[in-house]
This record gives sequence, C-alpha cells and structure tokens, in this order.
Amino acid sequence: MLFAQMLLADPAIPTLERQQALNRIFADPGIPQSKTTSSFWLKEPHSKFTTRSSEPLPTEADVVIIGSGITGASIARTLLQNGVKSNAEKPQTPSIAMVEARDICSGATGRNGGHILETADDFAELYDVFGEEIAKKTLRFRLAHLKEMLQVCEELGISEEVQARKVQFLSAHFGAEAWKDALERLHRFQAAMPEESAEWIAYDKKSIPEDFKLSRADGVIAGPAGALWPYKFVTSLLAHLLSTYPGQFFVKDHTAVTSIRENPSSVYKYQVETDRGSISARHVIHCTNAHVTHLVPGLRGRIFPLRGQMSAQTPGNQFPCQATKHSWMFSYDRGFDYLTQLPSGQMMFGGGFARSEGGGLADLGIATDDEMSLYCDIHLSGALPAIFGRQNWGEVKGNPVQAMWTGNMAFSADGFPWVGELPSSATKRPGAGNTNTGSEWVSAAFSGEGMVQAWLCGRALATMLLKKDNNLSPSADEDISWLPEQMLVTEERISKSVLDRTVPSPHKATL
Repeated sequence: MLFAQMLLADPAIPTLERQQALNRIFADPGIPQSKTTSSFWLKEPHSKFTTRSSEPLPTEADVVIIGSGITGASIARTLLQNGVKSNAEKPQTPSIAMVEARDICSGATGRNGGHILETADDFAELYDVFGEEIAKKTLRFRLAHLKEMLQVCEELGISEEVQARKVQFLSAHFGAEAWKDALERLHRFQAAMPEESAEWIAYDKKSIPEDFKLSRADGVIAGPAGALWPYKFVTSLLAHLLSTYPGQFFVKDHTAVTSIRENPSSVYKYQVETDRGSISARHVIHCTNAHVTHLVPGLRGRIFPLRGQMSAQTPGNQFPCQATKHSWMFSYDRGFDYLTQLPSGQMMFGGGFARSEGGGLADLGIATDDEMSLYCDIHLSGALPAIFGRQNWGEVKGNPVQAMWTGNMAFSADGFPWVGELPSSATKRPGAGNTNTGSEWVSAAFSGEGMVQAWLCGRALATMLLKKDNNLSPSADEDISWLPEQMLVTEERISKSVLDRTVPSPHKATL
C-alpha cells in the first residue's frame, strides 16, 4: 500500500534521485497549469460547460468548494440536498460557489480510468496492520461505492448517458509466486467477510474460462466492479444541481484561487481571492487533491502528487467487445495496469507506472499533466496484444492508440484519504478551526483509488460541515460512523503521518 516509501528506500536507486523526489513531494505543487495533455474523456465537452465563465463571481457564499471533480460534486450535492439556512425569513438551501482553475472536471476525475474497482487485495495488509475490525470497515466503505454511484446515476436518469454499468472484474496475475500470494489474500478476505466476498471467484491456470482470453495468466480472480464515463458523470450531476438550485449554486471555471485570507470580525470568516475577483465565505472546502498543499501547506509531506498515465486504444478485430461484461486488472512482478472497455469499443487502458523512469520514482511529486513518460507510453502502447494473446487480438484497423494523456493523483503518507476540518497547523492561518463562524475543510488524497473512496468521503465531509454549522442545517443528524476513523484529520495524524525530509545515507561497510 505504501509503495512510495518502498521506492524512496530502494538502495538500487541512486540517493540523489530519491532525494530529488522527496524534494518535489515537499514542494509547493502550485495551481493547475493551462497547458495539459488531451484526455479522451474530455473530447465531448458538456454543453453547459463549453465556454469560460463570463458572468461575475458571486461576492458572498456560505461555502466555497475549490475543485470540480467527483469529490466536489459529491459535497455540493450533499450540502444542497440536506442544508437549510435557519436564519432566513424563508427556509432556503445554503449558497455554494464551486471554482475550478481550468475547465470543469479537467483534473484527476476527467483523466482517470472510470473504473469502480475494489479488488480486496489490501484486506490482508489492513488486517495485519490495524486489526480485523478496521480492515472490515475499510473494505465495506470502498465496496459501497459501486452500488452508491450506480444508484445516483439511476436517480438522475443519466445511466445511459454516462455509460454506467456493473461488470465483473478479471484480476489476472502473471507469475506463479504472485498468483500464490494473491490466492492467499483472497482466502483471508473470504474467510473474514463471507457476505461481502460472495461474488469473488478464483480460477487457476487450468480453469480460466476460454472467453476470458487470459490463457497466459497464472490465475484470475473475478468479482464485482463498475465502469462509467467520469467526466460525463460529474458534469451531468453539476448541471442537474445548477438547474435544481438556481441562485444557490454557482460553478465557475477558469477561476484559480490564489490565496485565502481570514476576516475574524465578519460573519463571512474567509476572503477567497481568485484571479477573477474575491468571494467572502463562511466555509472553504479544499477538493484539489494533487494541488491541495498549495493552499494547505501544513499537509506537505503528508499528501503529495503523483503523475499517472492513461490511454484510449482501438481493440484488435479478433477481440470481442466485453464492455458490459468485464473490466480488468493485470498484476506483474512489478506494478499493475487497469482496463475497461467502452460500449463503442475503445479500450481505456492505464498504468505502466512501475515501468516508467526509476521504476516510477520520476513521477513522484509531479503536479503537472502536460508531459508523458516515454517508458509508460511504450508499455501501454504494446501490452494488450501480449496480455490477451495475438491470436485473440488480431489486427487493428486504424490508429491503435487514439489518445494518450497524463493526470495527477494525490497519495498520502499513511495510505488513507484525509477528510475533515483543518486546524491551523495544516492551513498555517491562525483562526482555522477555532471559532463557530466557519472553517476550512479537506477531502483529498485517495492514493489512486478515487473511484472507490472519493464519493463517500465527500458525502461524509459535507455531513460533518452541516453538523457543525447550525446556521446551515439545524437538524443534520446523518450517522457517518461508516467512515473509517483513520481517514479523519487530527492533530496527531498531522504530526505522525509524514514522510522523512531526507533519504537516509547508505550504511558504511564495516570490516
């Protein structure tokens, strides 16, 4: 789970390169830059978000959400559906302004794999480190996302539009020892959580079904998963909220937050400064993931960016379309890849991290998405025919790689997301978290598993905010005991869950 620490401690990698990666991790990630690689997901912009914001910013808002990905969308939905301002003459929902530095949903959500997948591989490690109950609670939290997100699509009537579908994931393992370890992890998960693991099935090499086209694998674990078009999911939801809550919900693109100032004497505690003007707000929520420590510097070394690579590829003419049946995970001696297929046929293939420069070290601490790794490109461009077998793949008609792009994830030093109210030690602003006039909040660092963590982290955060601020919801009482405690922001966690600033020097040989 803590692969960053493994890379940073690897003596086979020169000390200087590891220290340079650590320096990037502790550096200011800055504001998202306008220059990017082109994500396949964003090739069909939502009609409501095709032009840059031209209308002026609202001057005041109860809540400012920084970031327009899946986390921000979940938070906005929860606040608007459950918040009621108690001091208004007529009950109304809180006013919420969502601001985005670039195009709407052009960050991690608009660049990921669209794969709602929890393999349960982490269960054994969670069990060994934290005990059985925490391991179970964490897995239940992650597994809940599949049903939750598909249900949201149904409620909004957007399932077909966003291509939301439940599938069976096929986690293929290459190498006898790797398969043995995977099987042991699966058995531990099944023994501890028989109800939740009921759909998981293991196939050894001799029993892998022919229609899986995975005869080169040493074993396959199958289970429930989902897939959707992430950009369309978020923009469809935001468009729905805009039409449902006119005058209460605002979405502003190309509006970068440059700083946050406190107004302790005002009912609006914060002054959110942007490159298009300022907004006075009671609460500020940071949903900027890889860029979060630009405005929350006290979390540097605790949350850090990592660059990942994705592609959209044309399948061979012998490969049957399995878009509504399967998704895939491929685990190797080093690293893994992930794959879904769209109903239109495109193979959405990502990964190759361990094949990039320095075994992935060169991508640690990278908060820009305007360049690609040559080695990841080479790996992703050629892996699929080898995995499925060239006889099953066939020839590709047209361009085999339709698009290749990068995106920035946020990882945490302890492997858990950060969710909750921010103290002054995190924001470096003196009044954070010590009055009832408003607070700063964060929901970020999903460590490459945003599709099975971000949505419910956002819902939990919004519920925390409503419970604290009686002005916005005098009767907020939703139980969020389902959120693992390890994800909460605490002073103790800020103090302990941080990487070392320097790479230890190699031990000198002794005679």
